Amino acid sequence: MGIFGRRTARERLRRATQESLTVPTFSAPPDCTPWVVGGLWPPELSPNNTETTTLAEYLKTDLQRIADSANDELRSIRRAELTHPARRAAEARVIDEARARAVRRVDSTIRQLRQGGQHPTARPALGNGRGPDIEDIEHTQVLPAIRDVPPPLDMQKTQIIPAIRDERAPVPVEEPGPVSDDRTAPAPVGERAPVSDDRPTPAPVEEPAPVSDDRTAPAPVEEPVPERGDDASAEIPPDERLHRLLAYVARQEPRVNWAIGDRLDGTTLLVTDLAHGWIPPGIAIPAGVRLPEPQRRSGRAAELLGATTHAATYTPADPAKWPTETSGIEASVEPLELPLVDDLDWELAVATHWREGLPRLVNTLAKAAASGDEIVEQEADLLRVHLDTVRYQVLAQYPDVDAAQLLNCMLLAATEARVASDAISANYHFAWFKKLSATPVDDPPATSPEIAPRA
Repeated sequence: MGIFGRRTARERLRRATQESLTVPTFSAPPDCTPWVVGGLWPPELSPNNTETTTLAEYLKTDLQRIADSANDELRSIRRAELTHPARRAAEARVIDEARARAVRRVDSTIRQLRQGGQHPTARPALGNGRGPDIEDIEHTQVLPAIRDVPPPLDMQKTQIIPAIRDERAPVPVEEPGPVSDDRTAPAPVGERAPVSDDRPTPAPVEEPAPVSDDRTAPAPVEEPVPERGDDASAEIPPDERLHRLLAYVARQEPRVNWAIGDRLDGTTLLVTDLAHGWIPPGIAIPAGVRLPEPQRRSGRAAELLGATTHAATYTPADPAKWPTETSGIEASVEPLELPLVDDLDWELAVATHWREGLPRLVNTLAKAAASGDEIVEQEADLLRVHLDTVRYQVLAQYPDVDAAQLLNCMLLAATEARVASDAISANYHFAWFKKLSATPVDDPPATSPEIAPRA
């Protein structure tokens, strides 16, 4: 029995050892959430502020989605048969890309918050947050305003006095010469005539002459100065002008390819290969630039320009060497002008009715804007949040963008512009939706876009 018992114990120990070797070792799942979203939460979206609760919820959901997607990629990399240096490089690349997407998402939320006119962090700087302090602040603002009023009046008086003294000073300096000569000449004859003639002549006659000369002198000298600056700005080389315009647009959305060029007819065309040449919402277009008309196209952004005399391109992989001077460029909605869609309000209401992937709020606001009903500001803000979320998802899928999600983004952009009373932008986005939602068989292939005709 003793020998049998020892053999049985050895067999159990051997069996347990073999089973333990088949069980894989414990490994914690990869989690890069702290490296992706750590320190990115903006202070403007504080939990105590009820006005930004909706924006905070959407931002939190999107940041968590970005972190979860990065964790899934890390798990797939860990299961792949890679060497240790290659695995570490791949994991670092995934974390860096996720971090960049999170930063862009936070920047988009902050930009939307500032455009909406909400600045929750600017109020605490005015006082201690108590009601009675507001009256003290108002009194202190009135007192310096009253004290600042008299100094400019005194300065104006002091400026007038020296101007009169300067005009009188040269008059007596030039005249005493001939006066002294006249007095010396008739001294032996008599003193009656020279005294009466010299007193009235210098004071009243010669004073207005220098005053009229001083007033007319500065006018022709100072007027042509700004005209020279305009001539200098108009003499910018074509390549430098295109690089400035390209930098103005690429700074707003650096994740897509851009191209701009001067065509043979003298117009400046701006294109992107995001969706056949469609410009997403939220991007300011420089004045004087033309955009391609709605049409299905294929190819890179540089190929969509066609024949040009001068051209400039941008890709996300290019180094960020932006021109230093882009402050003189003005944005305009004129490049978005397209032929008007017949019965735009009715078409928009039909397109947004029970469309998959769109909230019910979109169709409600589209009908309200068409009928002229009053729209609550909170509903308009929620519509902008939906638009910003879908726009971010579309740009995150670039260059392989989902067609259904792209069309939803166009409908959201058209509805938001219609609610904001921007008829030109609403017509632009819906015209693109109507063209791309049609069957692609009817559209002829195009590699060079035609410039959109004016509405």
